[in-house]
Amino acid sequence: MSIDLPISKSIANRLLILQALHGEPLLSVDSPDMPDDVRVLHRALTEIAAGGSRIDVSNCGTAMRFLTAYCAQLRGRSIMLDGDKRMRHRPMEQLVNALIACGADIWYEGEYGFPPLRIHGKSLSVPVSGEDAKRFIAINNPESTQFVSAMLLVGLETHSDSRSPYILMTRQVLQRYAEHKTVDLERDWSAAAFWYEYVALHGGSLHLNGLRRDSVQGDAVLADIFRSFGVSSYFDTTGVTITRDRACRRYPRILSFRNVPDLYPSIAILCRQLRIPLWALHTDALRLKESDRMQSVREQKTYSDHRVAMALMVAGLPCDDPHCCSKSYPCFPEHLEAVKEDIPMTLER
Repeated sequence: MSIDLPISKSIANRLLILQALHGEPLLSVDSPDMPDDVRVLHRALTEIAAGGSRIDVSNCGTAMRFLTAYCAQLRGRSIMLDGDKRMRHRPMEQLVNALIACGADIWYEGEYGFPPLRIHGKSLSVPVSGEDAKRFIAINNPESTQFVSAMLLVGLETHSDSRSPYILMTRQVLQRYAEHKTVDLERDWSAAAFWYEYVALHGGSLHLNGLRRDSVQGDAVLADIFRSFGVSSYFDTTGVTITRDRACRRYPRILSFRNVPDLYPSIAILCRQLRIPLWALHTDALRLKESDRMQSVREQKTYSDHRVAMALMVAGLPCDDPHCCSKSYPCFPEHLEAVKEDIPMTLER
C-alpha cells in the first residue's frame, strides 16, 4: 500500500517567509492535504500585506517566531502578534532580545517573555560585521531553534551553539531560494514517523511516496532509528518502502531528542506498547511544544498536540482529540483507516 504524505510544513513555512520578503506570490494552500500550520502562516502574511495590524496565529509556534522577525523589519508598520492560551505560554525572550540588539522595537503586551507582542517595524541590521557579529548576535542553547531560523530568514546572520538540523535546513533553503527563487517542497519526514511506528507495532509493509534519502529534513534519521525496532527502509526513485522484516529487540533504548523533538511521541509510545525501557535525553524542548509532550505521553492525553494524537492512534490507543492532526497532516485519519484495512492492528508482545 502507498501513502501520500503531506508536504513538509517546515520547508513550506520557510518558503512563505522568503516569498513575502521578496514580494513574490505566495505558494498555494488550496490542496486538501495542506497542513493547517502552513495555512495559518499564509493567512497571516496575506492579512499583513492587506494592512492588517492584529494577527492571531492560534497555537502555531512557527508562525509566531517567523512573523516576529518578519514584522520587525517592516518599516513603518505597527503590528500586534497574538495566539491562543497555549501560545501565551510559549517563550519568545531569546528571539526578541536578539532582534532588539539589531534595532527592533518590540514590547510585551502581557507577561514578560511571552506573546502577545507589539512590534513597530524598523530597518534592522547586525550592528557589527565579520567574526564580531557572530559573537554579538548569538542565540546559544536556544529554547527553540526557530529563533535562529527566524533571524536567518530576514537576513540577520546569527550565531548559535546548536547543531540542529532545522538550522541547517534553513541555510539550505536560503541557498536554494537565492539560486532558483523557489525550493523543492519535500514530503514530510516527521509525518513518516507514525507509519514507522505502525509497521513496528503491527507488521506489514508500506510505501511512503516522495521521501528522499538525501532530504534536508533532520527527521530523516528515523529510518536509522527504527532499524533496531525491526523496521527496514528500502529507497527507490518514488519514495521508501518500510517493512518489519525481523523481530524487535527488547533491550533498553537511550536516545537523545535534542535535534528530533518531533519524533518523541511515536518512539515513546512505541516503547511503552512493547514494554521497552526508554531513557530519553535532552528533553527540555519537549515541554515547550504544542503541549508538554512528556506529560502528554505519560498521561496518554493529547492536549491538542497533533503529534501525540497520531502516535496514540497508530498504537490503537484512545485519542481524545483526533481532529488536531490537521495541524500537520489533515488526511491522517483517512489514511489510517485505509492502512488498518490492509494491515490490521495486531500488536505482538
